[in-house]
Amino acid sequence: MHNISLRIAVASASLLLSLPSQTGNEIIFVGSSTSGSTDQHALVESVTGSILAEAPSPHTDNVSGAVWADRGRSLYVGQSLMNRVAVADWNGTTATWSTLYQSNGACYGVQFDSGRNRLWTLTGSSSNSRELTCLDADITSPSYGSYLTQTNSLSGATIERWCLSTSGNLACVPKAIISGNAFTLVDLDPSSTNYLNVITSTSIPGTANAGFSFTMSCKISLDDAYVYVLWAGIGTSSGLAVWDIAAQAWLDFDLMIGHQDVPLTLGAPNSLDLSLDRTFAVVSGQGGSGWAGRIDFDYANPSNTTFTQWTTLTAPNCDGISLSPDNTRVAMTSTATFLSTPSKLIIADASSGVQLQSTTLNTMWNVYTTAWQDASPIADYTSFGAGCTGSAGTPLLTAAPGSRPAIGSTFDAEVSNLPLGAALMATGLSNTFTSNNLPLPLNLSILGMTGCNQYVDALVLNYIAGTTSATWSWSIPNTPGLFGAKFYNQAFSIDPTANSFGFAASNAAAGTIGF
Repeated sequence: MHNISLRIAVASASLLLSLPSQTGNEIIFVGSSTSGSTDQHALVESVTGSILAEAPSPHTDNVSGAVWADRGRSLYVGQSLMNRVAVADWNGTTATWSTLYQSNGACYGVQFDSGRNRLWTLTGSSSNSRELTCLDADITSPSYGSYLTQTNSLSGATIERWCLSTSGNLACVPKAIISGNAFTLVDLDPSSTNYLNVITSTSIPGTANAGFSFTMSCKISLDDAYVYVLWAGIGTSSGLAVWDIAAQAWLDFDLMIGHQDVPLTLGAPNSLDLSLDRTFAVVSGQGGSGWAGRIDFDYANPSNTTFTQWTTLTAPNCDGISLSPDNTRVAMTSTATFLSTPSKLIIADASSGVQLQSTTLNTMWNVYTTAWQDASPIADYTSFGAGCTGSAGTPLLTAAPGSRPAIGSTFDAEVSNLPLGAALMATGLSNTFTSNNLPLPLNLSILGMTGCNQYVDALVLNYIAGTTSATWSWSIPNTPGLFGAKFYNQAFSIDPTANSFGFAASNAAAGTIGF
């Protein structure tokens, strides 16, 4: 690009001002399982505790799980007795309900793979056959809501609770009644040779001395490093087991002889959520008068892991618990003992457990589902497109290890295979059209860059330098209006012998600003 100016086309401040915004007051969906065929649900403002909608509906009957998608526009709900996945289109004021997918068997839970716009549910052709089933959840797709694929080796009616990793590459599908190989990991990465197959199946050792025990909840860490399984035994013999995926072993949280999970002696634990950085988890249970608390992990020295009960919080029959998108607040459901006693949605501080809001939910009971509106997504950086070969190989653009475009942090992207250790990093807001309306990808052969493509609108060009690789850094402001904003990168390696134009192009990457 000898005759192309390296002047920044658009200042960084202008780039930020053009990004979309969101309000930050997430809505919480609360689902119940009562009786009849039109169970109550509620949509509650998280900041004020105000109920925006509370009504019975056949689309929220016997809710088994719920998840928000599309920056808080779509709410998906699994239904166990109606054998379907329902969807609500939320316009900011009201929800319009419809059936997304009708199954022949109960639909236990729903989980969203945001990177691939896929929705997973646990269902089957009958009550005795359950597999993870994948649906098209791209609202722009002509096949939206249709069946895509499923696993074929889970089977059985003893699986109900399960979880999907944020990457969408792993699912934990433990047996409800713990015995034998109750812990199961499934590979859901379409590029993997083990796609749709069980890759780990083993027992949960902490349950060995607990007698009859059940799997209550599970989570997978954001980095796909650990799996967390909450189990309940007889009386106060309950705990949280943590599986190290790389080591293929359970963490031992006690220095004494024999394996020990994180003990939860308050009785009847039933729900779990995990922080994005996996430093802590929140748990709830029905034992005694109901309880909730926080587990702070020490992975280097597991015996230093601690559980703190939130003793100042009153939450009788605490059924469900979930963290806000920024992990600062927690939503809990205090379910009614009898129909004449109203249930409550409680919002508390995730560090101290101090109550912030309490909302009465009237006739709802068996209130196990709380789902925070995902208007503030998890930061993500995903590669797309293919680079072209230079004198040191094809330039490769990736996020630096452990780095993601989280709000208020410095994000680092690395470009490798640079013969001169230098490149131009292009940053833009589109991967479909350039600012002068040329369609992308754009074939660069006309410039002498044979076999190379431009994938992003190059609003900003930055010179970066290193040795055989170089790093592009962006200090992302701590501005709530940036949540969910998309940006695109592509690097151009300075490489005089690569072609007549003297540059080679890398792959591109799409970034989402979030937590």
